[in-house]
Amino acid sequence: MHTHGKKHKKSGTRHYGVFVLLLTLLTLAVAFVLLTLKVQHDSDTPFTVHINTSEGQKSNDYIVNTIISKYWINDEGKDYQTYGAQYDCTIRNNSDYDITDWKIVIDVPTKDEIKIDSYWNGLYEFKDGKIIFTAGEKVDPIRKGLDASFGAIIISKGMMKFEEYELTGCTDKPITQYYTFWGILVLFIVWCTSVVAYIFYRLRERRFDQYRKDMDDLISQSMNTFANLIDAKDPYTRGHSTRVSFYTQRIAEAMGLHESEIKNLGYIALMHDCGKIGIPDDILTKPAKLTDEEYKTMQGHTTYGGEALKDFTAINGIVEGALYHHERYDGKGYPQKLKGDEIPLYARIICVADSLDAMNSDRCYRPHLSPEFIKKELKGNSGTQFDPEIVEIALELIEDGVIKLGTDKDKK
Repeated sequence: MHTHGKKHKKSGTRHYGVFVLLLTLLTLAVAFVLLTLKVQHDSDTPFTVHINTSEGQKSNDYIVNTIISKYWINDEGKDYQTYGAQYDCTIRNNSDYDITDWKIVIDVPTKDEIKIDSYWNGLYEFKDGKIIFTAGEKVDPIRKGLDASFGAIIISKGMMKFEEYELTGCTDKPITQYYTFWGILVLFIVWCTSVVAYIFYRLRERRFDQYRKDMDDLISQSMNTFANLIDAKDPYTRGHSTRVSFYTQRIAEAMGLHESEIKNLGYIALMHDCGKIGIPDDILTKPAKLTDEEYKTMQGHTTYGGEALKDFTAINGIVEGALYHHERYDGKGYPQKLKGDEIPLYARIICVADSLDAMNSDRCYRPHLSPEFIKKELKGNSGTQFDPEIVEIALELIEDGVIKLGTDKDKK
């Protein structure tokens, strides 16, 4: 079966925006959690670096310097003469992160025993020819770009110059120093802006939807009122325009027309007989057969309707609906004897709906026809008076009970 258009079901377009925003927020949250875990992992991973102050210490990320601030001689001139000295040590952190849980192992440049008399800013231990300084919990991390100081008073056979150091610790790089953090922050700001824009858009859309609904109600009520005025000229046709509108919309739905087309087609069908306002009542309600002259006058309601609606541009096709709904598929209709697809689709649909209701209604010159006769007439005039495809759809709707015939015609 050929269809004029494809019917669009209401999609979750509005909910799609909310879904995208929530999915984006979830993605950012996951990215932030992963970054936090990476920062934690980096902070818990120890590193070790060897520093030799005699090999260009200034090129290193860590600069260690030890000076003897004061010294003295114990038991001068005796075989067991020793030196006591205060060794003040500083370490500069030139890296991009803080150092926590740090310690320094210092190679002692003598094979003789030494004695650590006192110390400060940490814990000292002499073991296997090395001095091991541990910062301990009470010592602050070595901050990026700053110094840490510690020292001890050491008793030894001679004055010592320390050059070999081994620094061990964990990096404590703030999360703000990760490029990923700033990327997430920028995206989060964009997300917040999108949320505000989405809320603003939805509020405007809601107001527009209400405005559109109010306008639709106004148009619908105005057209129904006008259709009732038209039908009121002939008590036998009261409700005719409303029923034709209903049949027309059901046929359009079955053909797969778009929702907006179906709604507009309902309005067009309401106005299809508006030209009867210009037909004299004695012709419109004449119970006997019309004369040739009277029939010609009656035919004029299509051109009257087209002329009356020519400035109504809000609904596409409304003029064609009034003007061409009495054209025949075989080209023998009026007012312009259009044929086949020359007749606008809307007019072809209204033609079938209009004839169906005319046969299904009591008229001043006859009672309503039987359902069997109506179906027979539709089939018999398929391809001559009516578009065959539209007749086929109308018959299917009758069989399915969507379009009621006989005493049930007003049940929808």
